[in-house]
Amino acid sequence: MSESAPQVLESCRSCGQVLDVSDLAPFSEIDCPNCGETQRVRKKFHHFELMELLGEGGMGTVFRANDLNLQRQVALKILKRRGESQDTDYKKLAEEARITASINHPHVVKVFSFGEDNGLFYLAMELVPKGSLDDLMGLQGRVGELQALTTGIQVAQGLQAALERGLLHRDVKPGNILYADSSTAKIVDFGLAVLLDEEAQEQGEIWGTPYYIAPEKLDNRPEDFRSDIYSLGGTLFHCIAGRPPFEASTASMVALKHIKSQAVSLQAFAPDISSETAYVINRMLNKDPEERYASYDELLGHLNYAKQKLIERSHAPIKQKERGIVESDESRKVMGIISGITLLVLVGAGALAFVFKDRVFPAGSHEPTTSTEFSAREIETMMETGRSAIANGDFAKAIEIFGNVSQATTKQPTLNWALANQGLALLFIGDSLGATEVFSPLQTRGLFSKAANEQRIANFFVEMGRLVASPYPVPAGTIRVYSRTDYDAFAMLAYGMKNWNSGEIDEGGPMFEAFDASGPKTPYDWIASYKPIIQPYLVDFKNYRRIANRVAKATPEKKAALLAEIETARLEATSGSAIDAAYLALIENLNNPAPQTGN
Repeated sequence: MSESAPQVLESCRSCGQVLDVSDLAPFSEIDCPNCGETQRVRKKFHHFELMELLGEGGMGTVFRANDLNLQRQVALKILKRRGESQDTDYKKLAEEARITASINHPHVVKVFSFGEDNGLFYLAMELVPKGSLDDLMGLQGRVGELQALTTGIQVAQGLQAALERGLLHRDVKPGNILYADSSTAKIVDFGLAVLLDEEAQEQGEIWGTPYYIAPEKLDNRPEDFRSDIYSLGGTLFHCIAGRPPFEASTASMVALKHIKSQAVSLQAFAPDISSETAYVINRMLNKDPEERYASYDELLGHLNYAKQKLIERSHAPIKQKERGIVESDESRKVMGIISGITLLVLVGAGALAFVFKDRVFPAGSHEPTTSTEFSAREIETMMETGRSAIANGDFAKAIEIFGNVSQATTKQPTLNWALANQGLALLFIGDSLGATEVFSPLQTRGLFSKAANEQRIANFFVEMGRLVASPYPVPAGTIRVYSRTDYDAFAMLAYGMKNWNSGEIDEGGPMFEAFDASGPKTPYDWIASYKPIIQPYLVDFKNYRRIANRVAKATPEKKAALLAEIETARLEATSGSAIDAAYLALIENLNNPAPQTGN
């Protein structure tokens, strides 16, 4: 590789004038000096065709690009040109890229290749289409606690997988956490911070985003995985509280050392947050690495516990807040006198009621029943709102609403429908354990009615509760006798989500297809409103089955083409981590086929 960038010439697409574009960045716009035509230049980079600018940061620029060799779209990160240490830089980055490329994990952005063209380094990576956590924070301000915990768990799993290969990230921040879909986060840019960090240290500076830098880095102490845990804690703090754990107007070493020597409290800036979540994040941000988590397993255990407690609380009914009363000494005396008089009146009234009880409560009358927390109309409205939330993909809202309905004094079968919908929403966010706890009562409570006209639907809830709460997948053949025109369609969807989440794609896909073909009639036509949210699953299942059938019959000559096709399908899949894991299993089968047995 040369120390200076080579000359790059291109022709104007309008008049053919030769243009020297050597000093222009890839995908730049230029006006032809001969004809004035505006056009983009340097769109061809090695064997990639640049299609769209996705973002720009301290390390380089990211484009959506078409890999002309494998005919697939990728995210192409072109790194900024740096100094005179090109050969050394290349070797270090190549080593980091090789290690990252060896990681097959659903929460780590896959690196496909690494190289150099016209004096610029590049990384070709998996295209993750739904933006970053930084983008989400910009839109929402504060990210919901449940979504933040889910993201934290997934990123920690990705960091753990990288650590098992001896790889630290060194720059965990919201901009490096990408979303494949609304429920699947992936960590990107492992190891790319090393070179920029070294360059900054040579100049006596600190490189990195000040909000998330671990304190030990400021003291030039060795970094380890606990430094990444600190940065992840700062990221989660920022997205939950809507502001970073520390705010500094300068990135100077003195200022950073001062602010990061102080203790941090998430609840000081987000008082509505649960104590479990606050504990985990505060501990991740401890200034002493020894006081943080000693392993990712320990961290994941606490993050999952905080998430589970949060979901459990969402099942509880809404409680009316007590009114705060500010009293003076004089008002307390007055209220004491009033309370005394009121007590005497109540005692007297009680005595009169006892004496004249036959007149107050005539024979045959019933004692008043306990009032419900919500009226029948309120329950109906909440059910409608919760169903709309599921149809719109707002599963956290649906979990809360149906939890409130299920904890209220709710008549059957509305109570069972509330539990079923709450469990379905939990399945959609990937919380299979929470869904099991919600569906189990449908079975354990038994038939809600023994009336002849309700016998079938009562049995339906018991059977659905049993199958969803079971640790085993629901065989696709189970639904052969199910009706396509009533509430049975709901069970098809629930079984499909249960199977899909557990990685049983071949058992979940047919359930989705049956649900999509169903046509529930009134009063169960609301179930059909859930069809749009399973369309990504249907598309992914169709593509997966097509490729899986070819893998089963693959010859060694077709292996390379199939591997490329699987990687393309992985990039295009949008239904979450389960399908990603299924594709990784296909890759494993291709690379390590089972031995053939013969007579």
